[in-house]
Amino acid sequence: MEISRIDLNGVNCCLGKQDGKFILFDTGGHLTLDKKFDNRYDELLKWLETYGCTPENLKLIVLTHGDNDHVANALTLREQFGAKIAIHENDRDLVENPNIDMMMKSFKYRSILFKLVFLVMNKQIRKITLKALDEYNKHGKFTPDIYLSDGDSLSEYGFDAQVIHLPGHTAGSIGIWTDGHDLIAGDIFTDIRKPETAPNAVNFKQLSESVRKIKTYQINKVYPGHGIPFTFDRFYKK
Repeated sequence: MEISRIDLNGVNCCLGKQDGKFILFDTGGHLTLDKKFDNRYDELLKWLETYGCTPENLKLIVLTHGDNDHVANALTLREQFGAKIAIHENDRDLVENPNIDMMMKSFKYRSILFKLVFLVMNKQIRKITLKALDEYNKHGKFTPDIYLSDGDSLSEYGFDAQVIHLPGHTAGSIGIWTDGHDLIAGDIFTDIRKPETAPNAVNFKQLSESVRKIKTYQINKVYPGHGIPFTFDRFYKK
């Protein structure tokens, strides 16, 4: 499967292509520190058109986890493209009936610096999150079509890839391990300045266990939810 990164100005989607068919991993959405409130849908459509992804050949939408910046456009895409939406069941509430506490549950940090930044900007972050929640509740809430589990194959949808359940950032975070030994990682990893595990998580113990689990797989390239793709050996050399 051929993978293309779609950079939506701070958050990534990935577009997989195999035998003329496409699978979209994540859909973009709002970021809490955006200067302009934007769900990035128009930008996503431009990228899909650039790659030749159409309602006829987009076969599946896979969400790596339920955070708004990754799922906000899923319903609109399903309505416009007719593709089914898949997610891990542990993040079902985040997309079916989210509230402000759910959406901010992963805003926990290991770094003292990030903790201080969040403390200082808490009111602003909460305000933007509430605005995103209001828009999502009006236009974006959906019930997934497919629930994915650890070890599931995507071959029945025409793609040589496997689901890996990687809880920590959220309870239902998943990675997608392709036949080419690449990993679509969602927010398990970032690469803003260097490859590293997610700075924020619902459960850091689970996140560490998930990273150890990933190390048991043969992985060439990692596609993080934020930042640029990196070869996995760079993660060990950081």
